[in-house]
Amino acid sequence: MMRIVWDGEVAKVAVLGVPDTPGIAAALFSALAGRGVAAEMIVQSVMRGQVNDIAFLVRKEYLGEAIEVCRRSVREMGAQGVAFDSEIGKITLEGAPVAEDPAIPARMFSVLAEGSVNIEMISSTDRNITCVVSSADSERAVRALEKAFG
Repeated sequence: MMRIVWDGEVAKVAVLGVPDTPGIAAALFSALAGRGVAAEMIVQSVMRGQVNDIAFLVRKEYLGEAIEVCRRSVREMGAQGVAFDSEIGKITLEGAPVAEDPAIPARMFSVLAEGSVNIEMISSTDRNITCVVSSADSERAVRALEKAFG
């Protein structure tokens, strides 16, 4: 049985142009932890030059602290900057046998594309797929996915 779960209480934070150096992610997430800011759905982009981008989600209530920590970390590590978006949410298709059925991600992404829903981030496990989308697209996305997978 698959289930669609929407969470609109998250915000996306991206640390841009992070030097590709061992220990950078440890320093960033240790600083966040020191302020009590939990991160989820952490994604490091493909390296270009000698830098990466690191994006993650935080609970909206901790966005201010996350931005403050990230701005300080950017200065300390010599990264390029911080971006954030609080007008997003995550949609999770729970219970999907992703590791066993390669058609499930294709179907989920196709359903969202057909609804003109842009995917900002994707994460998956063997049993779930989570997409970050704009809050403005959330209701349409949830309805389309419930129709396709419900």
